[in-house]
Amino acid sequence: MEPVSPTTPKGTPDSSPKPPISNIFSTPLGKNRMDKTSEVKKKNQIKAYIQLGISVVALGFYSFFFLYDQVPAYLNFSADFEAVHEKIEKKEVAIANLEEERDAHKAAYNLVFEEDQAIINTVLPEGPDKLGVIRLMENFATHLNTVYPPFEFTSISFMEPVKEDGYTVLPFKTSIHASTTNFDRFLGLVNLSGDIDPENPDHIRLMEISNVSLNYRGLDKEGKDQGVDFNVELKAYSR
Repeated sequence: MEPVSPTTPKGTPDSSPKPPISNIFSTPLGKNRMDKTSEVKKKNQIKAYIQLGISVVALGFYSFFFLYDQVPAYLNFSADFEAVHEKIEKKEVAIANLEEERDAHKAAYNLVFEEDQAIINTVLPEGPDKLGVIRLMENFATHLNTVYPPFEFTSISFMEPVKEDGYTVLPFKTSIHASTTNFDRFLGLVNLSGDIDPENPDHIRLMEISNVSLNYRGLDKEGKDQGVDFNVELKAYSR
């Protein structure tokens, strides 16, 4: 006879243990995702610290090698600056002295140039200047009127000026009565005309004697020189 398994009467509760029922709402929403986010942040922070450390070390090496040469130069900058400043001051003083010397030379040059220009204007004036020739002959008469008989020119006549290459020639004639001595002096003055030597106190307009005819009067009863009468053809030069 087979055993009969006991049965639970209907309506009687089953007292045997039951497996727990899973509840999806028992775990907070997003907890796993928050944990993962926190881990990522920690990893990023670690990477950031590592990169910062590497950067600090690299900056330290760069600063060391850069400042190794620059620090001595920086420390010596003050001394070098003073030396350069002193050199600049010396150069400025030298330049000022050169400028002063230049101005002095320039002033001396301008003075010499003005003097030379005045001499040239006297020796070789602009234009024929007939009135200047008449005054020159009067100056001759005044300068030579020291020995009897007196030096005097009685007449003067001009021809037409002739233009040459770079200069002008003014031909003229004059009649003069003078002592033999003053006649020789007159020829000497004409010979000195055109001299531009600054040491010469008297500068005479450039002239040239082209012809001379004279009449010697001889001596008087007392043996005094009666002088000579001479007609002179000259050429006066100008620019």
